Amino acid sequence: MKPHLKMLCVDDNADLRQGLKDQFTYEDFDVDLAEDGEVALQMIKKNQYDIILLDVKMPKKDGITVLKEMKENNRLPHVIMLSAVNDVPTAIECVKLGAKDFISKPYEPEELLHVVIKALGSG
Repeated sequence: MKPHLKMLCVDDNADLRQGLKDQFTYEDFDVDLAEDGEVALQMIKKNQYDIILLDVKMPKKDGITVLKEMKENNRLPHVIMLSAVNDVPTAIECVKLGAKDFISKPYEPEELLHVVIKALGSG
């Protein structure tokens, strides 16, 4: 039996976080949740994640800051940025910082699953 892939979902919207957890737990991921970037960074220091779904706009510490700090600390797993704003310059910045992909909200669950599988398969 294959080991579960470990995922961290970071978003300030509690309903969205729970929806992500439900979706990816069903897909056999081991899912942790964080409500903001500060909590996410604490969790990343303590755990090894295969993939992180990271909201761009959050209070306390936004997703781009979290991405930069992960890169500086050489703790950069596969990261997919999520944003309610379809902003091409932000998407480009995220990819330059090491994100595997950028997906705009709202999205279809199947679309997000496809992006996650693609990111995990990219090495």
